[in-house]
Amino acid sequence: MKNLEIYLTRHGETEFNVTQRLQGWADSPLTEDGKRVAQELGDKLRGHNFQAAFCSTLPRTLTTAQLILAHQPHLPIMALNDLREYHFGQFEGNYGNDLYEKIIAHRGIADVETWLNFYRHADHNVLAETVSQLDPRAETEAQFVQRLQRGMAQVVANSPDEGRVLVVSHGMAIVALLKSIDKSAILYKSPANASVSRLHFDGTKWRILSVAQTDFT
Repeated sequence: MKNLEIYLTRHGETEFNVTQRLQGWADSPLTEDGKRVAQELGDKLRGHNFQAAFCSTLPRTLTTAQLILAHQPHLPIMALNDLREYHFGQFEGNYGNDLYEKIIAHRGIADVETWLNFYRHADHNVLAETVSQLDPRAETEAQFVQRLQRGMAQVVANSPDEGRVLVVSHGMAIVALLKSIDKSAILYKSPANASVSRLHFDGTKWRILSVAQTDFT
């Protein structure tokens, strides 16, 4: 039996977030505002001690985790490859709108606004579906979700049987994990930087406790 409360957290704002570039497996540093908000989240969580902590192998998540855990500086942070963001293939680092223009041409959609509305309300990840069609080196939705689920299995295996666990990951990754539990939990739109979606795992079943939470008591 397990009794784990997972604080699934998006990294702080990065330079690529500000310039609206696709990060994926690429990386860019946190902005000063991104650092500040991560520190503020750590302050809000000062009374919520963690028994384990994890991040992806992309530096923006490690920096965020360290800032959140300033009140627990000796807690080890384990970096896991399988918690990384979606892999965009050749589109890594490109401007998001440039990719969207290619997608609307490929799908025959009128404009970017129509595409984004279609994507956000779809019943599956049509962004991953389309990007992997445009570039087979990019991940399919199935590959992405299976990898993330492997990552969460590693989180569970390396956590105690009971307690709070910090997991710092990425926007699309968090959406994919939430939707793998409950498809209606969130739209296909990344939660805010440094927001927390809390999950409970009892050893068998995952349950969503909150989505994109920023306030704690």
